[in-house]
Amino acid sequence: MLQRYLWKLLPKPQRAFLLGRLSVVDRQVVNKSLSACVVFPKAFQQHGCLFIHVPKCAGSSVCEAMFDGWRPGHLPLYWYQEQFPQQFATAWKFAFVRDPLERAYSAFAFLRGNELSGRDQAAQQLVRQYRDFDDFVLRWVHPHNISRQLHFAAQTDFLTDSLGHLALDFIGYQEHLQRDFQLVCEQLGLASQLPHVNSSRQRQPMPAREFCTARTRRLVKRAYQRDYELLGYE
Repeated sequence: MLQRYLWKLLPKPQRAFLLGRLSVVDRQVVNKSLSACVVFPKAFQQHGCLFIHVPKCAGSSVCEAMFDGWRPGHLPLYWYQEQFPQQFATAWKFAFVRDPLERAYSAFAFLRGNELSGRDQAAQQLVRQYRDFDDFVLRWVHPHNISRQLHFAAQTDFLTDSLGHLALDFIGYQEHLQRDFQLVCEQLGLASQLPHVNSSRQRQPMPAREFCTARTRRLVKRAYQRDYELLGYE
C-alpha cells in the first residue's frame, strides 16, 4: 500500500522515465506489483500449479484448455517467487518454450498479419516498417531492442527465478506440444484437449529456418543466445 502511494506521488513524466529504463518484463512486474489487486490466482490454487505464459509459445491454447480461457498475463517466474513465497514453494511450476528463431518469426507474422487490439498496435506498427522477416531481424532484432518489446523478449526473462535459475518443475516444448501438454495434464489430473488459438494469419507454411537467410539465423542466435543455451536449442 505504501509503495503504491509513494509511486503515485511521483509526477507522470518521472514515472514514465523510470519505467522506460526497465526491460519490458520488469515493467510488467512493477505495474502489477503497484496495482490494487495482487493475489495468487485462483486458477493456480485450484490446480496446485503455476503456469508461466511466455508470449508466442502456445500459452493461449494452454490457458483455453486448462483454465477455461483465463490468462495470467506474461508475468515472470521471479515475480511469483517474491510475491507469494509459500504458494511458490508448493506449486507445480511449468511453462512451454519454442525454438527462438521460430518464435521470433511467429511473433513477427502474428503482429504483421492479424487484426489486433490497441495495446498491440504499437508493436504492429513496428514490424510493418520492415520489408520482411529477414529485414526485420537485420535492422531491429538486437539484445537491447528485444528487451523492450513484449512479443520478442527473451524466453528466459520470463522463466528464471530471482537468482537467474530455471526453477521450473517442467518445461514443455512446442516442437512436441501435444505430447508435453498431455504430460502436464497427467501430472495435474486433468483431461483436457488442446485447442489452437491466437494463430498467425500470414505466416509461411514452412519453418522459418527453411526460408530465412543464414545471416538471419546467425543474428537471431546472437540476440537470443541465453535462450539457446538454457533451453537446449544449441
